[in-house]
Amino acid sequence: MGSHVSSSADSSHGPLSEKRSRTVHSILGAAMQIVMEEGVAGLSMSALAQRAGVSRQTIYNYFPDVEAVLAGLMEMGDAGDSGLADLMESENDPCAALGVFVDAVVASAASGHPSAMALAPSLPAPLRDAITAHQRHTEHLVIDVLRRGQADGRFRADLDPELDGRLLCRAALAAAELAGEPDLDASRLAEHLSTNLLRMVVAEGSTPTNR
Repeated sequence: MGSHVSSSADSSHGPLSEKRSRTVHSILGAAMQIVMEEGVAGLSMSALAQRAGVSRQTIYNYFPDVEAVLAGLMEMGDAGDSGLADLMESENDPCAALGVFVDAVVASAASGHPSAMALAPSLPAPLRDAITAHQRHTEHLVIDVLRRGQADGRFRADLDPELDGRLLCRAALAAAELAGEPDLDASRLAEHLSTNLLRMVVAEGSTPTNR
């Protein structure tokens, strides 16, 4: 699979400058629009250059091929990146850590980023494998939070962190898709979703605060 360039690093130029970062996000935003309107089949370097208003060579400066553009889209749209992991791990309160996770997935859906799992059926096998690995990483963020919550007595002792973590992760990702509905407020959805997930895991007598 082609290698992709993220917004956080560029192997030949070090950290992306503000201008280069804006260009990357502009290209990925145009790619997202094409995929949402025409599907993955409608995404080509020529179509992307026209939609983004840049030359094809500019796109090749950041993404060597369409697979790399799709990988960049998934990195932009999914919640299981290292930045989210750092935020969740920095929260001493496991309830707050779950709230951080929910906020991230709802914000991603509200921004219109295509779900990696939704794109998966149309992608080449190597990218599908990468999506599976990414999904497992996201699930493990939630599993680790459940283990922490059990260890300090905040979460129910009868939880199965491995199974319940995967279930909670999938439920949150599915529910977050509602953030794209025009009649729903994303912040209200995130708060409601966090509250209901915590009701499922918090031990009796513990206060399920998530903010």
